[in-house]
Amino acid sequence: MPCVVATVAVWMVSTAAHAQASSASQSWPLPQPAPMPPPIEAPRDTPFPGTIRLHVDATDTARGLFRVKQTIPVAPGRRLTLFFPQWLPGDHGPTGQLEGLAGLKVQAGKRVIAWTRDAVQVAAFHIDIPAGVTSIDVHSQFLGATEPRVGPVVATSTMLDLQWHHLVLYPAGHYARRITYVASVKLPPTWEFASPLTVAQRDGGEVRFQPVTLDTLVDSPVIAGRAFKRILLSDEPVPVHVNIVADDAAGLEPPPGFVRGYQALVQQAYRLFGSQHYDHYDLMVWLADGFGPSYFEHLRAGENALPADFFTTWKDRPEHRGRLAHGFVHSWNGLFRRPAEMWTPDFNTPERDSLLWVFEGLTSYWQDVLTTRAGLWTREDALDDWAATAAAMASRPGRSWRPLRDVTNDAVVQRRKPLSWRGWQRDMFDAYSEGALIWLEVDTLLRERSGGRKSLDDFARAFFGVRAGSQVTMTYTLEDIVTTLNDILPHDWSGFFRSRIEETRDAPPLGGITQGGYTLAWSEEPTDAIRRAEAASGNVDLGDSLGMTLAKDGKVLRVEWERPAFKVGLLPGAVVTAVNGSPYDAQRLKDAVKATAHQEPLRLSWRQGTATRSALIPWHEGLRYPRLRRVEGTPAILDEILKPRD
Repeated sequence: MPCVVATVAVWMVSTAAHAQASSASQSWPLPQPAPMPPPIEAPRDTPFPGTIRLHVDATDTARGLFRVKQTIPVAPGRRLTLFFPQWLPGDHGPTGQLEGLAGLKVQAGKRVIAWTRDAVQVAAFHIDIPAGVTSIDVHSQFLGATEPRVGPVVATSTMLDLQWHHLVLYPAGHYARRITYVASVKLPPTWEFASPLTVAQRDGGEVRFQPVTLDTLVDSPVIAGRAFKRILLSDEPVPVHVNIVADDAAGLEPPPGFVRGYQALVQQAYRLFGSQHYDHYDLMVWLADGFGPSYFEHLRAGENALPADFFTTWKDRPEHRGRLAHGFVHSWNGLFRRPAEMWTPDFNTPERDSLLWVFEGLTSYWQDVLTTRAGLWTREDALDDWAATAAAMASRPGRSWRPLRDVTNDAVVQRRKPLSWRGWQRDMFDAYSEGALIWLEVDTLLRERSGGRKSLDDFARAFFGVRAGSQVTMTYTLEDIVTTLNDILPHDWSGFFRSRIEETRDAPPLGGITQGGYTLAWSEEPTDAIRRAEAASGNVDLGDSLGMTLAKDGKVLRVEWERPAFKVGLLPGAVVTAVNGSPYDAQRLKDAVKATAHQEPLRLSWRQGTATRSALIPWHEGLRYPRLRRVEGTPAILDEILKPRD
């Protein structure tokens, strides 16, 4: 009993002390948020006074080092804010490589002027202009990645992809179309180059371009290299060239069918859209492993980094051929006509991506169609690609909780790559693939209901073929799309899109395949495309059977959500060590999976970190690879879609 009394006494003293402290604390100041810095001047549709001169020394290509000088007219005694571009048309997120900016120094003559980074918008830099100063020189460097592990490699000792958005610091407060630049670049003296920009003067490696607005400058990259080849693909109604750089001259010789195929691509695009929106167009091709972004689209150019062996493997690996078509289609869909919410007045105003399934999904659809119509793919290549897309989208159970509209609105999702459970989480690239399936469904529906008299080709001409020759962006909304489709064929297009974009669904939109006279089927033999991909990568693709993909050494690269491998606890990063008690071998694993169709058990052993595990895999359907199977007795609408247009 004395112990209880003592404990209660201690508790009463402690409680009284706490109450006294709490009472005293009421007179202490509570934390409050620090005031935010003043907002940066919003962009206005007013001209920036004067012309900015931009010079880039791009001769240190081996280190990917660009030295930049800008001469900017300024107002004395005023604050100037400069932006490093963050939101780039076609990138769908704040992907500007701010980490590459270095060596920033501001001068008026020999006088150094201090600059201050904004504490909230870290891509903004404030400069208080002293009295009497009417012009400043802004010196900086852009430190390009030297290896893919760091970021996109845009310069090597043999080639260069000069992207102006890495190199400009532009004044806030004005639309990009109202800021004028005179840009010049110093290239290695023996290198050749191409750009949508018009050359005003060239002296060896020094090149000065004619004045352009900032939005045009950022949309006009420069391809350059020691080994350079330029090929005319079309000169009517305006010139279209393909420009190629490689590590050496021997790598520049295109294979038979290359020029003919891309000449046909240009003509098939003209027949699809019925117009063009450039005064000339440059397809840009860098042939090098680990170089650059895989593609980047522009109104008058398309950047395409392709494997160094693209030419030598041309016959056996057609999968890369369509990449040039993607950027080319974007000249119409994305650059000339752009979703209204994706158009921004400058490069630091966030875009909204709710129509990404049109911007990228429709482009991906026409990429496959035009590549096939041009003869760069066979019909079987296109059907196999659609089968792979359909199967990939069928492995997205995340569709049951996350509609496509939410995927497109999450611009930051691409910053979370790689994803552990892509099928459940979903990512931005679902808008490309699922969007393509939706537009295939639109095309087949138009053809089916009109008896073959109407198609998505009619929509292309009506929607993207307007204002022929104009390079002025024309924005659109979903309502504009619905109105144009209803003009072609009346239907509840609004409800059609709403159900596929805004609602959660258990299955992918495969109506285009079934309406097109085919069905998604499974075979124990891989398609040629899957076989080529496995041979090139060394990986083992069991995504549609066990729900996993492995490297040649047995390391698990990907596990699909709630598929057999997932259910037994296999995780990405594990290493499969044994198959039915025998040491792991890629062919042994495939044979064992195939045998499950005959009720043979499949036991895998694996190592995850320091732990080892073994489990029977709950799978009895053998090897499964997707392909499209023709449904006899139905119109082969997919075949008709893929035929070239005369």
